[in-house]
Amino acid sequence: MKSLLLAAAATLTIAAAPQQVRGAAPHADVGGPIAPADIMSLRDMREAEMSPDGTTILFTVQQQMSTFSPEHSTIWSVPADGGAAARRFIVSAGTDDTPRWSPDGKWVAFLSNRKNPLSGGADTGFEFKVDGASDPGTPAGTLPPPATDALGETSRQIWLMPVAGGEAVPLTALPGDIGDIAWSPDGKRIAFLSADPPTPHEKADKAAKRDWVEVDKPLHATRLWILDLAAHVARRVSPAGVNIGAMDWSPDGRRLAVTFTDSTSINDFFYHSKLALLDPATGTIGDPLYDHVAAAPKWSPDGRSILFEEILTPGFIGIGVRTIDAASGRVTKLADAYPGEISHAQWAPDGRSIVALSFEQTRSRLVRIDARDGHVVPILAFDGEASGVTASHDGKRFAAALSSPDRPADVWTVSGGRATPVTRINPQVAAWRLGKVEQVAWKNSRDGQTIYGVLVTPPGYVPGTPTKMVVQGHGGPEWAWWSGWLGSWHEWAQMLATHGYVVFLPNPRGSDGQGTAFARAVGNDWGGMDYQDILDGVDMLVAKRIADPARLGIGGWSYGGFMAAWAVTHGNRFKAAVVGAGPTDMTAMARITDTPDFPLGYYGQIEDHLAQLDDTSSVRALSTAVTTPVLVLHGDQDSRVPTTLGLEFYRGLRMLGKEAEMIRYPREPHWFHEPAHQQDVQQRVLDWFDSHL
Repeated sequence: MKSLLLAAAATLTIAAAPQQVRGAAPHADVGGPIAPADIMSLRDMREAEMSPDGTTILFTVQQQMSTFSPEHSTIWSVPADGGAAARRFIVSAGTDDTPRWSPDGKWVAFLSNRKNPLSGGADTGFEFKVDGASDPGTPAGTLPPPATDALGETSRQIWLMPVAGGEAVPLTALPGDIGDIAWSPDGKRIAFLSADPPTPHEKADKAAKRDWVEVDKPLHATRLWILDLAAHVARRVSPAGVNIGAMDWSPDGRRLAVTFTDSTSINDFFYHSKLALLDPATGTIGDPLYDHVAAAPKWSPDGRSILFEEILTPGFIGIGVRTIDAASGRVTKLADAYPGEISHAQWAPDGRSIVALSFEQTRSRLVRIDARDGHVVPILAFDGEASGVTASHDGKRFAAALSSPDRPADVWTVSGGRATPVTRINPQVAAWRLGKVEQVAWKNSRDGQTIYGVLVTPPGYVPGTPTKMVVQGHGGPEWAWWSGWLGSWHEWAQMLATHGYVVFLPNPRGSDGQGTAFARAVGNDWGGMDYQDILDGVDMLVAKRIADPARLGIGGWSYGGFMAAWAVTHGNRFKAAVVGAGPTDMTAMARITDTPDFPLGYYGQIEDHLAQLDDTSSVRALSTAVTTPVLVLHGDQDSRVPTTLGLEFYRGLRMLGKEAEMIRYPREPHWFHEPAHQQDVQQRVLDWFDSHL
């Protein structure tokens, strides 16, 4: 999960480059407020992987915060005891990620798009061959040469690095990207996922610009491959037409637990993934053991049970922790009533309990779940938000990626009931004057429900001083704000706070942090009690003389954008609004989003709920009564909340003669990737609120 009045004439602009940071505002590193350029200088860390013996942690560092497809990333190493500084372990000019320790801890397999000598037939000590015997109709060695993009860069392939030192060597040279890798328990094989390459006919069509798009036409399925390290041979194992999403080896190496779909639809991947067992020798997939699986399966240490996470249908609203007996199919539901969002669940070494993260109110906890009855015991409460957890094979030491209020995510180790940071990936932040981050709570004025959120006040703020305030809604609705680092292209709190704003980040009903029932409480009611929760939080801050009622702004991305559009069409309390990729027409959203099961989860079948969908559509409430200036931001390639929804809201405002601007960003999907666009979003948010508040 940012003052002269602007001219009333609205503009519809294609953003090409970020605006310059205001000359009057020095950068954070010299004691001034945080500028968008400062946020763009931050690096993000992910994928912490502890060595089997618990002595070393590998992790990935990327150049942009909160970005799913960075142009550059490196793999770092740090001693788990913090006895030495982190160092670059694997680095290239492109992206290196997905580090995986070999079972004996002597090797690291990883993915990289660096120049691959196997593409040119160089002698690397590994002769990569393709065996198509398990896929009738595809003779061995008939795959086309590795594909390159327009810049001549090779696709993401598997590389191997000795831990003791030496050079990385390539293991594969497939035409397309490899998405994930998993060592077999004996360390002799690596399972990996890769989509089938384009056919010669498809390549010819593309070259001839016969590139029309057939909507909902099946894409190439992602298949499971097995690489034999001794023979240097890779076999395409899973059947054609079966789309594999995740896999895990059984402890004896004879089976893999896989999640799969029968189609390549992103909607089916999110909502209808199935769990089954696959024989790596024959590629045979057994009958589905379970449906609606939301995360990678994990075998128990004794090989009898499989741990997985289930989507609590309908809709992606809540996750349930489950175990299933691999022989009988008996399912055990765990911790469904626990008032937290359980994630990153994994088996403890004894197989009798499960270690996981739980997000509660606005912070993460490390918890232990009894595998028999689901009883949850807290291990450690983090001061912030953890996004991953990894453990040594003996379960005595853990590590997590943790963001705290005063620093972006770092690697923290957990031992003896304490969490200790062992990296400082963004040391410059220590010199910044930051806003104060604290959890706040209040009650809904209608039903008394306790609501939690986060408040960020400017550096040096004096309590009891009414101050201009921006309310930022989070995405989702099932998501939440956290009492941790709040600075990225779509998380504006620290930037705004250092420019003199109080920033209020509410977690209304529909959010994570208070259990599944709370997350489901917005069914057929977007803009109802969730909006009341937010207004009551604003009232609380006004009553405490923190927020100035005459200078209130509101904004957000995705569901946060929905809430901003809803606010300006249901009152004039807010003096400025930013609608980022917001679903403003819920009826259209339900029919054109690439994940149609998402609105179904909240509203049910469209034809049966047209009235409710229209009632929660801000475009239906546009009228001359709207007085709030609105900035609309949207990506041109957004298939989740298509750009037409932002354009419809903007055009509707302009037809009424209202002050509005819209910026469309080329090539961007729902979650932005390009640095110039990310910086521009922040600058425009900051300028918009500065101009109107």
